[in-house]
Amino acid sequence: MHAVPCITVACMHDLKLVMTMAASLRVNCTVVSPPGAGCVMGAPWWMALVADCPLPALLDCGQAAGYAACALRMGVSGVIVHVSVAQHRALVSLAQMTGGHVMEQRPASLDLPPRDAAPVLERYLRTFPAG
Repeated sequence: MHAVPCITVACMHDLKLVMTMAASLRVNCTVVSPPGAGCVMGAPWWMALVADCPLPALLDCGQAAGYAACALRMGVSGVIVHVSVAQHRALVSLAQMTGGHVMEQRPASLDLPPRDAAPVLERYLRTFPAG
């Protein structure tokens, strides 16, 4: 089994680029919010951003179990949160009820450059096998 590429997205422009490129190259990938975005921008922002996105999407909540719990209750499908073992267990239980999942570690993720991101993204995605 191979690793699925992850790409950090923070705006609709970047998300559309990732969706288009992934579809054209037939590569499965995951979109990830910027680090700690769940605490700064919140789950409603992330849900609005990825509402029409067919790709798996992960909201990074940093060390904030409360923000991660709120995001799961709101319907965010995946959160990244680095918390104590007890908090992690509670979040996993909540995720089981909401159909979401919890990751302890942020996956390695490509940060798109502010300009000319398309060729950078294409080179990155081409390093992974087509799905």
